[in-house]
Amino acid sequence: MHLIYVNEIGSDYKGQKQYEFIFSEDVEIDMDDWFTIPASLATGPKSPDVEYVHIVGLLKDTDLQLELVQDSDYFGVIDAVDGVVSLAWEKFDIESDEERLFFRFGESIENVTKKLKFREYYLINQEVKYSEQ
Repeated sequence: MHLIYVNEIGSDYKGQKQYEFIFSEDVEIDMDDWFTIPASLATGPKSPDVEYVHIVGLLKDTDLQLELVQDSDYFGVIDAVDGVVSLAWEKFDIESDEERLFFRFGESIENVTKKLKFREYYLINQEVKYSEQ
C-alpha cells in the first residue's frame, strides 16, 4: 500500500487535530483537479476518488500540526505526486530537537506508520470496501 493523500478532518473542542492518511495499491491516479496550481484554488473534491482508496489510516486526537499540499498557495497536488514537495509536513520549529515529520506521495504504509510510531502517534487502519456497480 502507498500513501496517495493526507486529508485534515478537523479539530476537536480541545484543538487536537484529526487526519486521514489515504493509501492505495496503485499510484497511477487520474485526478484533473490535482493539476490546479495553486492547490488552494481548486474547486470540487480534492481527495482521490473512492475507487483508488484501499486503506484509510485515521490519526485522531493529536497535537501534531501538519501543513497540507492541497491547502498551498504556491504548489499543486501534482507537485507532490511528482516529488517536488511532500503531501504533508510538520511546520518548521527552530526550537525543536525532534526530526521534522513529512509524508511523500507513494510512500509505503510501513514507512508512514514507522515515522508516526517513532513520535508515539498511531494510525487506526480502516479497510475500505468498494465495488463498482
